[in-house]
Amino acid sequence: MKAAGTSRGRGVRALAIATAVLVAAPALLAPAVARAEDLKIALVAPLSGRWARQGQLKKMGAEMAIAEIEAQGGIKALGGGKIILREADAGDSVEKAVSAIQRALSREKISAGIGAWLSSFTLGVTEVSERLQVPWFTLSYADNITERGFKYTFQSSPVSSVQAEQALDLVLDLARRNGQTIKKAAIVGDNTAATVFFFKPLREKLLKAKGIELVVDEIWTPPLADATAIVQKLRSTQPDIMFYGATNFPDSIQVLQKIKEFGVKTPIQGVGAWLVTPEYVKTVGKELLDNIMTVTASHPLKGQEDLVKRFTQRTGEPFMTQDPLMTYAHVWIIKEAAELAKSTDPKAIRDAVAKLDLKSGPAAGALAPGRIRYDERGRRIGATPIIVQWQNGEPFTVVPAELATRKPVWRGGK
Repeated sequence: MKAAGTSRGRGVRALAIATAVLVAAPALLAPAVARAEDLKIALVAPLSGRWARQGQLKKMGAEMAIAEIEAQGGIKALGGGKIILREADAGDSVEKAVSAIQRALSREKISAGIGAWLSSFTLGVTEVSERLQVPWFTLSYADNITERGFKYTFQSSPVSSVQAEQALDLVLDLARRNGQTIKKAAIVGDNTAATVFFFKPLREKLLKAKGIELVVDEIWTPPLADATAIVQKLRSTQPDIMFYGATNFPDSIQVLQKIKEFGVKTPIQGVGAWLVTPEYVKTVGKELLDNIMTVTASHPLKGQEDLVKRFTQRTGEPFMTQDPLMTYAHVWIIKEAAELAKSTDPKAIRDAVAKLDLKSGPAAGALAPGRIRYDERGRRIGATPIIVQWQNGEPFTVVPAELATRKPVWRGGK
């Protein structure tokens, strides 16, 4: 009887095991469902101080891209994982910017980062991201950002020296087509890194090569105490063009208001997107702004009307500029790299970025010439300078001609 009971018990157990296997079989045979893994991005930008407006615009662009990615199902390779934005205030100094990135990267795992707008800040911030091996994306212009042999820094803008050459060629061509000759030039601006690298080739070779005399060369460390002496020099020398690089709003407004007060009519060619924020219209009026040009890394192009409409409806901003447009593109680039890497590991994402060649999609569509790939230095291949001009209170792309939303206008004469 004991042996029979034991045999019967074994049979019951065997039947139970077989039944369990049959029940579990579909789950065992079904493909594994990836657990959603979120990817965290750091945004280091000036959210307070003299450059706070640009930082706020950058944040708007990042948030818009993140919302669109989430609406499309997140990062597919990470099981639909979301992108989480961790912002850090770069403030108004290199020291504060470096402190901000150190805090951001030490608190938790950050897969990639964006920032820090001002080239001087970016030079310091990327020292930290490179040491900690976190891929970093920047719109900053200074040439030396990608001349240090770094492997984790990706510069999406055309560098300052390239922008300077194109800007000079443009103003010379516009003046010539309007029956005027540029013989005298002024350089006016602060000593932040992007401005320094823009002015350097003008001062050292470009102006002289075109037979142009440099009659005013005024540089300051922000904040500017008083613009009166600078504008008096402009009035007394009457240059045919002024290359203008006052990167923060209070300094720039002070110069422009003095220009208006002293009746200076010199055409202005700016250096950077700081010169096309909406606040300028409210502060100095569209009459003074009209025909002022500036060279930027990006600006809405022909064919991007829907993108701009989505941005203005979402944010309430009157138009879109370089800062949100670039950050929007950077978030999408990071998303595509994560899809390729199938990982949130910073090194894996960095290696994926180095292999990227995007010819379509939101990132490629946001930046001229419509392709995203980086060279061994981390510079975006084919990055094209954009010339933007104020016309009737709004900034429009006027160069390159094939991507322009308006034709350029020359405001000459003294």
